[in-house]
Amino acid sequence: MIIPEGNLIDSSSKDLAKYTMAVTVMMTGVAAHKIRRFEEHGLCQPARTGRKQRLYSDNDVKRIREIANYEKAGVNLNGIKVILDLQKTVRSPDGATHPTV
Repeated sequence: MIIPEGNLIDSSSKDLAKYTMAVTVMMTGVAAHKIRRFEEHGLCQPARTGRKQRLYSDNDVKRIREIANYEKAGVNLNGIKVILDLQKTVRSPDGATHPTV
């Protein structure tokens, strides 16, 4: 998703892309090269400004932390992708996602 410069969106949304790579690194403790690698493997998809700068939302930050935790537990990136894909499909009747691991 490309965010036009100066485009105002509801700033309370957890989907609002508002954090730069540097801020995301500080918030997650995950190095920038690892976050870029997560993106290359299709594990996260940050928004982009008109100048192609990555911007991350609260939900992206949460997902990066989750990916990093799986990686620390020894799961490779392909395995993490499978886990995250399964989590999207396994939902209870109330719509909540339940971890399958």
